Amino acid sequence: MNYMEHFSVYERLFGISKEESMAYHKMDQYINNQVRFWHQQKEEVEKIGKEAKAVPFVTISREYGAGGYEVAEKLVTMINEEYSPEPLWAAYDKDLLDKLSDDMGLSKPLSDTLTHDARTKITEFFQTFFSKFPPQVAVFQRLVENIKTLLLNGNVVIVGRAGRKIAKDMPGGFHVRIVAPLKWRIDRVSRVFGISEKEAEHVIADKTKKRESFLREFVNFDNTDPHNYHIVINMEEITAEEAAKMIYDGMKIRDII
Repeated sequence: MNYMEHFSVYERLFGISKEESMAYHKMDQYINNQVRFWHQQKEEVEKIGKEAKAVPFVTISREYGAGGYEVAEKLVTMINEEYSPEPLWAAYDKDLLDKLSDDMGLSKPLSDTLTHDARTKITEFFQTFFSKFPPQVAVFQRLVENIKTLLLNGNVVIVGRAGRKIAKDMPGGFHVRIVAPLKWRIDRVSRVFGISEKEAEHVIADKTKKRESFLREFVNFDNTDPHNYHIVINMEEITAEEAAKMIYDGMKIRDII
C-alpha cells in the first residue's frame, strides 16, 4: 500500500486530515518495528529457555478532554531522544488500539510475538478480568488481548482502554491519571474540535458516563480512584510537556527507565 492509499484509509476510518493521516502512518511504522523486535526477542527466549524479564511500560488513564494522548506523545519523544531504546517507545490511544484490533494484518503478527508462558498468562487473565459478560465483551476481548500483548512486550504507553486494569499485577509499569477541571476541559474540547462550549460539555458528559459505567459494571474498576496510580496530574496550570517530564522523572525514580 502506498502513502496516498494509507492516507485515504485513515481519512475514511477516522475522518481526519492528511496531516493526521501522516502521523498515523508513522505510528504504523512504529508498530511494525516493535513487532519485528519482539519476534526476535521471543525467539531468543524460547531458544535459550530462559524466563522473559519484566519490561517497562506506562498506562495513562484520563478524564475526557484532559489531553492524555498529547502527554503520552511528549513522553514517548522524551524517552526515545534520551535513551534511543530498541525498540523505540510508542504511544497507543483509542483509535490506534481499535485499529490494531480490527486489522488482522496487524493483530495477528502482534499475537505471534507471545511466548507459550505469556499466552498461558493471558488465558488465565481472561478468566478473572470481567465481572460480568456483556454482549460487547466478544468485541472487547481482542482489544484487551492486544493491549495485554503490548504490555508484555514493553516500551509502550497505553492511553485509556482500561489499560491500568489490564496491567494489574504486572511488574515494570508506571501508572498515571490525567485530570483537569471541567471548565478547562470544555474550553479545550471546544477549541480542538471546533464546537461550541455547550456541545463540548455534552460530549464530555456523555463520554464520561459511558466510560465509567462500563469500567465499574463489567470490569469492576474505578478509574477515578487515585490509589490506582503512581501519580495524578492536574493539567490546569501546566503544559503537556511539563506533565510528560513529571512522568519521565517518576519513571526514573522507580528505575523503570
